Amino acid sequence: MTSDVRPSRTPDRRRGAFAELLRVQWHLALRQRYIFTGLGLPTGLLVVFWGIGLLNPGQVAGSGLTILELWTPTILVVSYIAIGMLGVPATFARDREIGWLRRVSTTPIPPSRLLAAQLLLNLIVAAVATAFLLVVAVVFFGAPLTVGIEFVGVALLAIAEMFSLGLVVAAIAPSQQAAEYMAGGLVFPLMFLSGLWVQPVQVGGPLATIMYYSPTGAAVRALLYSVFNATPPYTTIVTMAVYSVLFTFLAVRYFRWE
Repeated sequence: MTSDVRPSRTPDRRRGAFAELLRVQWHLALRQRYIFTGLGLPTGLLVVFWGIGLLNPGQVAGSGLTILELWTPTILVVSYIAIGMLGVPATFARDREIGWLRRVSTTPIPPSRLLAAQLLLNLIVAAVATAFLLVVAVVFFGAPLTVGIEFVGVALLAIAEMFSLGLVVAAIAPSQQAAEYMAGGLVFPLMFLSGLWVQPVQVGGPLATIMYYSPTGAAVRALLYSVFNATPPYTTIVTMAVYSVLFTFLAVRYFRWE
């Protein structure tokens, strides 16, 4: 006796379509070159601060840490800024501007699948950048950093902040060029607030408080605790979570597929 019931291949087709979306988005990302910025810029900064540490050995006043130890979490956040702000907004604004999002919506693949593919690709790039920077800092430069479950959680939250903020820019920008200008205008303030040029512990006062509770400053502070196997202050986690939820709400509220 034979059965007319045949296993559905729909899940296989969906997985294949999603894999194809990932492949296409990967090639487009390579053309935009932001992946190389997300990897190259932080690596260059790490080498620079390692060199500064060699010229100025000892601990940074008020921190109890060396230059390399204090700045490595900041450089990690810089990589998330580069990927989230230079890649995410321009990509989605471009796809909307050229009608790619509209064309995808006419296929069996929902546009949200394209969104998921792009975010997954950027998450993979951010994970590679994180691993690479930590290996260089620990293995080659001798930074006494550790990576545990707390670090992974904090890093994912920091990435979520930057990606959701990038989606906000993509949602409100009328064109790819506008998205690039808007994101570029945010990059340097975000880097400053992260402590790239001067750390909060070095400035003190109200400016330090502003930096600690900014999106990037909170991320750096939480990462700084976690790379030394310490629990970050709950205020930093709450701050990052609030920013992530707020940015995600704004992105969903104003995002346009066409």
